[in-house]
Amino acid sequence: TSDPVTARSLAPHKMSAAMAMRCLRPRGPVAAFATREGPALGSNSCRRLRPLSTWNWSKKVTPAPTPPPSSEDTAGAAQALGGGVPSSSAQQAILSKCSHLHSSIMPMNASLGGPLAKNSDRGTSLPFVFLVGNHSSGKSSFINFVLGRPVQTAGVAPTDDCFTVIAPGPADVDQDGPALVGDPDIGFEGLRQFGPTLIHHTQLKVREGVRTEGFMMVDSPGMIDSPVSSGGMSHASADGSAIMDRGYDFQGVVRWFAERADVVLLMFDPDKPGTTGETLSILLHSLGGMDHKLLIVLNKADQFKKIHDFARAYGSLCWNLSKVIPRKDLPRIFTMCLPVAKSDENGAVPIGDEALDQRALADLHQTRDDVLSEVMKAPKRRIDNVITNLHDSVHLLQMHAVVAEDVRSRYSRRLWENRMQEMSSVVLGCGMAGLGMYLSIPPQFTGGVVAATVVGVGGMKWWNSNKLSDVEEQLLSVEELSASFQRTHPQEVSEADEFYASVWARIRDPLRLSLQRTGLGDFPALKKGELADLQRILDEEIPRLRRLASPAHSGKAD
Repeated sequence: TSDPVTARSLAPHKMSAAMAMRCLRPRGPVAAFATREGPALGSNSCRRLRPLSTWNWSKKVTPAPTPPPSSEDTAGAAQALGGGVPSSSAQQAILSKCSHLHSSIMPMNASLGGPLAKNSDRGTSLPFVFLVGNHSSGKSSFINFVLGRPVQTAGVAPTDDCFTVIAPGPADVDQDGPALVGDPDIGFEGLRQFGPTLIHHTQLKVREGVRTEGFMMVDSPGMIDSPVSSGGMSHASADGSAIMDRGYDFQGVVRWFAERADVVLLMFDPDKPGTTGETLSILLHSLGGMDHKLLIVLNKADQFKKIHDFARAYGSLCWNLSKVIPRKDLPRIFTMCLPVAKSDENGAVPIGDEALDQRALADLHQTRDDVLSEVMKAPKRRIDNVITNLHDSVHLLQMHAVVAEDVRSRYSRRLWENRMQEMSSVVLGCGMAGLGMYLSIPPQFTGGVVAATVVGVGGMKWWNSNKLSDVEEQLLSVEELSASFQRTHPQEVSEADEFYASVWARIRDPLRLSLQRTGLGDFPALKKGELADLQRILDEEIPRLRRLASPAHSGKAD
């Protein structure tokens, strides 16, 4: 950039900006798929690899510790853009600012036992697209189509039981789960929390010559109904623990990937249009609140021979989705198909050619291009998703802190009331004993007063302790926690603000567990200025980042 302010502010991120320029370069589906030849991977960036790294070309370069970009720095970067879509260097500055702000709230989250997961401020090194769906729904085939070369094994029966991360690189290399999770740079170390069974059911595939040089793709095991779930939706067990019919918390793992993904594809096929209970359970419990990046796809639509069959399958899918989507209007369902070979040596004609005319196929192909376009936007969506994640995290932590402080302060008041009663009894007993000695009253009276004081204070302490335990149990009940939420957010409750209601629904149970685990007597009080810092991020920093990331439009402020 020619702007000296921008150059100075972004100098510490020079290497990362260059990488971002390669990874975030806009490319539409037509341009990306016009030819099978991918971008030249024998460039200087690939020749500078360390020999022991499998995908080092795409890793973030860790610069020397430098202060994060200030608001003035990012604003200066935006001014150099001329009001259009942010350049790669400006995008890198925005990402660095978001990372710094997210990291700044993690100590508060740790001290209060907040709802933010460990290392939630650390994303993956590259954007990625996450695919989940029934077995034989075409996930692997779609991945091969997007990559432009066969990488995943496709078939009607379940062919893979692993979560597979497919990353671009200078050569074809495979790594097992422990190597993937143990890599400190790629960004999947958080999967370690789900245990060794999951770790051994993940893998990394680095492939050269793929068309997704700016992002990764993650394939998931096909979902089926096991005998444990008896063909129905999977629910948590009676004690609240996760379903472990795969040897690990499958719903939790899907949620982990989906929260960090930039685009999520939920795929169905004509044979099982939403009838797999595990798929509906995943949509309800793992993909909730992710509508902004979730695409529902009915794949293999070219297999229908009659419009009647298509109507029944599409209607069945809508009916099953309505059971887990509590809205009158369902989200768009992308009906598409993948290209098929014309004919084999025996003259067999593909199902799509005999079942649908060219107009119907053209419509399916157009829908496929729409899905493809959204997939190829993953690098661009990373900026918006990171800002959205920061906004979401600050709101969650803020409400957690405010409600927890209200509960703690009420408990603290009751605790000090009990202590005042006990101290008053001790002072009264000591005063009476001293008065007896001053008036030369017989020692039997003084001794009796002292004994009565000791017994009375001890009994009062025991009574108060039991009552305090009852008070703590009452304060941690769902009803009292909801009352604390209503007391601390009166305006939002009176206005029936659905956003705050949804945030409260998400943090209520984790907040209760955190307070029970720590105990109200040991729960730390809020430090001065912590809530003000959170509010400043919401009121100033996030709107500024949104303006920097947004494209030019007539209503945009200068």
